[in-house]
Amino acid sequence: MDWLFIVKPADTASDGGSSSKDRMLELAETAPRREWCLSRWRRTAPGDRLWIYFAAPLREIAAVADIEGEPYEVPGDPRQPWRFTATLNPAATRRLHRDPVPLHALSNRHPQGVTRVKEGDLGLLLEHAGLGGGEALPGPQGP
Repeated sequence: MDWLFIVKPADTASDGGSSSKDRMLELAETAPRREWCLSRWRRTAPGDRLWIYFAAPLREIAAVADIEGEPYEVPGDPRQPWRFTATLNPAATRRLHRDPVPLHALSNRHPQGVTRVKEGDLGLLLEHAGLGGGEALPGPQGP
């Protein structure tokens, strides 16, 4: 399953850095395995894809990660009590960074929280990411 995950670049990421699209590309190339936070439990599963939508300055999808595990609850964080692990795909994120998908090109132009990618939008996302048939590009050196 494919999910749209919204980040606000002005917010601080869990590692203390920025959530900007440039920072996400840097992480994809240097430390791609990340812990992601959720405010509510979602039915994500290992093998699902996470398409990262940057809410500012331009509203666009510019990174993608592969989900490794199901969400688990972390007590003590009432804002985002759920976590899961996903690994950024360096080659696909690099391609999306160069050629992001503008939000206005998707059928869901007003995503709220973490939501499923609509079937009609998946082909456009895969094309921009260079993922044919849902398979990842080889290694971090990709195009």
